[in-house]
Amino acid sequence: MILPVVGKGGVGKTTVAALLLRRLIETGQTPVLAIDADPSSCLGAALGVRVDRTLAHERDALRDAQGRPASMSQTEWLHLKLQEVLVEQNGFDLLTMGRPEGPGCYCFVNNLIREHLDRLGRAYRHVLLDCEAGLEHLSRRTAGRPDVLVCVTSRARMAAEAVGRSLGVYTELHGALPPRVDLVLNGFEPGELWAREVEGIAGVVAGGAAKAFHRVLTVPSDPSVAERERAGLSLLDLDPKTPAVRAMARWELS
Repeated sequence: MILPVVGKGGVGKTTVAALLLRRLIETGQTPVLAIDADPSSCLGAALGVRVDRTLAHERDALRDAQGRPASMSQTEWLHLKLQEVLVEQNGFDLLTMGRPEGPGCYCFVNNLIREHLDRLGRAYRHVLLDCEAGLEHLSRRTAGRPDVLVCVTSRARMAAEAVGRSLGVYTELHGALPPRVDLVLNGFEPGELWAREVEGIAGVVAGGAAKAFHRVLTVPSDPSVAERERAGLSLLDLDPKTPAVRAMARWELS
């Protein structure tokens, strides 16, 4: 399955993506290809993975014909270099996209990247994407057609409205929502009235999309998460008894 994690900037998408990956690993849903598609490239740090080079580095080098042997085609060279960018871990591999395109035309290179990602994704049980704000990667079709779209909102009204607008844009582009849309209420307490209101706001702006939410998950503020992020430690190693991990234990693919 393809599982993009989307939402307004600053709502905690990377944290939720790391917790979702943790959940997939602990339930045996492996191997997983984790793609950091946000230009800020924070997923590696959240997973405790060192990232030295990104797909953007190789894309720029290919476009500018840097280092490619004359005997090797652009397609062959890109596939070789992208395998080098992939960081292999226990139960998952991490691919970091890096910064957006610079000046000039990247159409040919981006087409090669899409083909490579399509082929690469077939080698994994699931593909989990930490997306940039909005649905840019989905609208450009660089993430494929999602099976489960995970929308994240914080306590801010504008964050819920952003979810609704994104779902509306997706419907305009593709004619319908993905087979499953989940909503993660990040930083809420269980049973909180404002959580119900935020869920409704996201649905109203999306033209009633809240009815399509397969699962609504409330993830409370968790000091353990903040402490590990400040220390640069992996969220995959969080204590199972911490509030965020216990909340995420309610999330299932079935």
